[in-house]
Amino acid sequence: MLRTAIQRPAALVRTQVKNLSTAAPTVRYFDDLEIKDGVAIVRINGPGKMNTISQGMQKESEALFREKILPNKDIKAVVFISSKPDNFIAGADIDMLKSFEDKSQLKGLTMKGHEFFNEVKKSKLPFVAAINGAALGGGLEWALYCDYRIATTDKKTVLGLPEVKLGLLPGMGGTYHLPKMVGYPTALDMILTGKNVRPDKAKKMGLVDLVVDPAVLESVAIAQAKGLANGTVKTFQRKRDWMSWAMEETPLSNIMFNKAKETVDKTTGGKYPAAYEIIDVLKTNLGKSKATHLEDEASRFAKLAATPESAALIGLFHGTTAVKKHNFGKPTQPVKKIAVLGAGLMGAGIAQVSVDNGKYEVLLKDKNVEGVSRGEKVIVDEMKDKLKKKRMTGAEFCATTARLVPLHDDVASWKKHFSTADLVIEAVFEELSVKHRVLQEMEEVLPPHAIFASNTSAIPIADIAKGAKRPERVIGMHYFSPVPKMPLLEIITHAGTAPEVAAAAMEVGSRQGKTPIFVKDVPGFFVNRCLSPFSVEVSALVMEGIDLQTLDSSMKKFGMPVGPITLSDEVGCDISYHVNQFMSKADLGVRMQGGNPNMMSKMVEKGWLGRKTGKGFYLYPKNPKKGEKKQLNPEVVSELEKVIRESGVAKSKLTMEEIQFRIISRFINEAAFCLQDEIIRAPADGDIGAVFGIGFPPFLGGPFRMLDQQGTQQFVDKMYRWRDAKGPQFEPAQILVDYAKAGKKFHN
Repeated sequence: MLRTAIQRPAALVRTQVKNLSTAAPTVRYFDDLEIKDGVAIVRINGPGKMNTISQGMQKESEALFREKILPNKDIKAVVFISSKPDNFIAGADIDMLKSFEDKSQLKGLTMKGHEFFNEVKKSKLPFVAAINGAALGGGLEWALYCDYRIATTDKKTVLGLPEVKLGLLPGMGGTYHLPKMVGYPTALDMILTGKNVRPDKAKKMGLVDLVVDPAVLESVAIAQAKGLANGTVKTFQRKRDWMSWAMEETPLSNIMFNKAKETVDKTTGGKYPAAYEIIDVLKTNLGKSKATHLEDEASRFAKLAATPESAALIGLFHGTTAVKKHNFGKPTQPVKKIAVLGAGLMGAGIAQVSVDNGKYEVLLKDKNVEGVSRGEKVIVDEMKDKLKKKRMTGAEFCATTARLVPLHDDVASWKKHFSTADLVIEAVFEELSVKHRVLQEMEEVLPPHAIFASNTSAIPIADIAKGAKRPERVIGMHYFSPVPKMPLLEIITHAGTAPEVAAAAMEVGSRQGKTPIFVKDVPGFFVNRCLSPFSVEVSALVMEGIDLQTLDSSMKKFGMPVGPITLSDEVGCDISYHVNQFMSKADLGVRMQGGNPNMMSKMVEKGWLGRKTGKGFYLYPKNPKKGEKKQLNPEVVSELEKVIRESGVAKSKLTMEEIQFRIISRFINEAAFCLQDEIIRAPADGDIGAVFGIGFPPFLGGPFRMLDQQGTQQFVDKMYRWRDAKGPQFEPAQILVDYAKAGKKFHN
């Protein structure tokens, strides 16, 4: 991803604050210039952990060339290489983009960058990009301006143009240079998806010229630079086959661009303007001059930077960093071995991200050999799939699977294994008495320093900790299903949780590849607390006669990845039902009114639990790969029609926008209550929780950024209208009323 830039060292910041009257020290973006055998070695070394392109870097690079490189006739070639251990250039400084209030000025900034590269390229000096680590966004565009690119085999070496993920398009020539190098179809795929490319694949597609071991990167780069200067090394020239020629030089190109648009329409629902601008800049400038293309690209970049979609996506990008900051200190004892109780869907998923992403030794335990074998098979099959797709080497596969230790009650040594665990995560049945029994059993075998984490989806952690000998070692770590794919982790501390336990949970979650947020210990925590009124409103609309598929399609058109009916099937109707039952008796009061929390009781009784049983609100095909699609379950429809008739609730005729507002407003209002009651620490936590936890539309940035963009006053006014029509469940949170009255925003 593109990286935010300059994170100055804390000591430097303190010194500057202390000595306000003194001049700020000069920030350096490059190490001192070295010249070896006529080759200038330009070492990129910005002030932060990651090299990022900023105005300061632009100015220093211009001075470096004009003062030291271009006047020196002994220099025959230039190598760009990073002094950082894990990145070449990780992208543009996002804070720099944010600093421009008038986004149209960004066009001039990017055009100035092109002018600089055009100026230095007139020198005819060969440029070599020596890439170790991330070359993303502006970093890859810098490399594309070079004549030759060498990438290392290091695991952290990736190349990509991920600007679309921030609602932007490449702004430094990426849409011009990349298609020339790899062809239009490949370039379209890379730019529209923003996906990273590993060095071996980059070499095959022509994006890099050589792939080498990191230890020889500099020496090889110098040798190739000298070869380019004396003519013994040639630059890459893409050879087009007849299909590539036809797609790029004839009207057949329209087929390619139309197909790309169809894919974007399908995957984004038309909600992300950057994707359409990317297609258009490539299509419009096909066959036109470089100058025309680059100016058009710069104009569109500035235009997209001013869109609310880009502001929302950049807000989420910053939010992922902000939510990880805390004052719990550091773990007193690092977690090295994790035990997972329960090898079902959740337990196996937690074990997988722990053993694979986290590189932990993992003990996976279930009651019997059948249960743990199923969980182990799920994990091993996932690793085999990664091996097949070359996302993992054979050695890595062996090391990963070797770290997984399956155990069950009949294995006599399981207690001995658990006596060395640093953290236990339970994923057992959602019943307080079961949690207490498991906790007490674990405390008998775990070492005193070990942490007991519950993956409960709604039960307060304080209630679970009441059964503990060491309650200070108890914490909540709530994962979302499917665990390997869902990025959110809720970390819940109760009043007695030791600070170092919370710090350890954050460290573990981050290593597992999760984005953790800290949440207050209340029923439902944050995501499920907000989902509960949301689900009640869905049931209210069902009782008013709104078709199930209409509910799903309405929320998908709003921007959700799946509709609420499908969501229940995916999560499991039994889990959804139990959470709603629990939350109906919790502390939300009137906010859980208006619907029918028992709507799914018959489904649970009959075992219609959703996708996992092949039957829920929908019937799921046995062979989805053969084109079979899910269909509404006629038995569920019949049951619901009976419940609706017996309820006597009047049928409603609602527009799609009214359906969308009634459902999403209940989620947003509860998120506001969570902020008001300090259940979450800040609006960023709520936005990240909503987007990463349930797929709240990223282009809206989360509930709080959506309120900022669309107007809190407008939202409150609509809530009042629905309160008058339907009842007190639509009463807006006081914090919303106060912000609306004061004209305040949740984000600066």
